[in-house]
Amino acid sequence: MWFIVVLLVLVFIIGKFIYDKNQQASKIAREGGMRNKYQVLIKHLMSGDSRSKVYQETSESITVGLSNVGGATLFILTQTFSKLTVQWKVNSPVFGKHKMEWDFPEYADQDQIFNKILNDIEKYQQNLMNT
Repeated sequence: MWFIVVLLVLVFIIGKFIYDKNQQASKIAREGGMRNKYQVLIKHLMSGDSRSKVYQETSESITVGLSNVGGATLFILTQTFSKLTVQWKVNSPVFGKHKMEWDFPEYADQDQIFNKILNDIEKYQQNLMNT
């Protein structure tokens, strides 16, 4: 009997998660998709190099940056429940692999988000140079 109760609870939790995830995807779509919702931040992130581009876009994430034979610098923006997660990933034959991650409220000021990311990356790079 307890097995059935546990199974029903598990089915309910999974069902609720899938429902909420679909609701979130619909909400992002109503807001114009990731590219539109975070256009200010994306523009800032891509402004460092004219060759930057969008590499992948789903209903809940977008990957932008630069990738060539000299390595890759990518930013992955992922919309989760009421928050935006930004990941910075660098893979360079010269400088190696590096990554950082930030979480912001979904509707935080995108200029401030960019400034926080930029400042943190600058500090990270300065610490690498000093070691």
